[in-house]
Amino acid sequence: MAALGEVADPVEKSLGNDLLGILDAGKRHLALHLCHALFIIVIYGWNAAQSFLLAKPEAHEFLVAHKFGFTMKIPALVLTALVSSTSSLLAADLVQPVEQPAVVQSSSGFYIGSLSSVNFLDDTSFGAAGTTVSTDYDVGFYSALRAGYDFGAYGFISPRMELEIGYGTASVDEHSIGGVGLGGINSFGDARSIQGYVNGYLDIPLAADGALSAITPYVGGGVGFMNLDLRKQGVAGTGTLMDDSDTAFAYHLDAGVGINLQAIGLFSDVSLFDNTTLDIGYRFTAADNFDFTSQGGTSSSTDFRSNAVTFGFRKSF
Repeated sequence: MAALGEVADPVEKSLGNDLLGILDAGKRHLALHLCHALFIIVIYGWNAAQSFLLAKPEAHEFLVAHKFGFTMKIPALVLTALVSSTSSLLAADLVQPVEQPAVVQSSSGFYIGSLSSVNFLDDTSFGAAGTTVSTDYDVGFYSALRAGYDFGAYGFISPRMELEIGYGTASVDEHSIGGVGLGGINSFGDARSIQGYVNGYLDIPLAADGALSAITPYVGGGVGFMNLDLRKQGVAGTGTLMDDSDTAFAYHLDAGVGINLQAIGLFSDVSLFDNTTLDIGYRFTAADNFDFTSQGGTSSSTDFRSNAVTFGFRKSF
């Protein structure tokens, strides 16, 4: 019993010192501190006793060897565990927690993805029969595949680069000459494009954890080429006026947000969507000086401009 007494005495003194510390620190709120101490003892006491028994099997053997009754074993264990654990719990409770600054997690690696957009094309134009025909388009569409590499966090940003190849199309709404429409219902043809880019983006995480960590704004753009095909454009009764294509340097500027699907609770049970980000954003695309020759042999040049709402997926590996 001397061994147990030697363990209990300093521990009991430690508990007494901690409880006195609570009373001294809380003279103005004595009842509140007493309730708080009782709460800690009641809630954590049994868990501490169980942890002590599992971690200290020699304590159980010691009690059995000295022939304590069952009703005496449990109180002895509880008392010993409470003395050791409650002291540290009360001491930790008196220390004001220090908030740590948020750290952006690094998630570097390769990814593949897709991109689609709803495009609003500016008018194009071409020369035919000694006049200039301006073309207005319906809402267009663009779809692309992309593959890239995320370099991970560098301070407050995460740079990434990717390759993109895509195809776009928009149908003619109406041809006009000098601002006078040639009859939208009689105008036909479309504008088709094949586009390829090297893209660069900066992801800007809002938080390392919590609800905002699922949403990451991004800015960036890309440079590359565009093959633009003014395909079978003309007017009923006159026939096809333009059916030609050309390739030119192109670029685009992007801004938007990436949304981690599983972090917001979508597809959390579908492994296919692990490490998958939904991108929603805006894109401005431009290319200049496409040279075309009409069916009648007239040469002319035009530019391409479009504004688009984009959406796509990225899956990281």
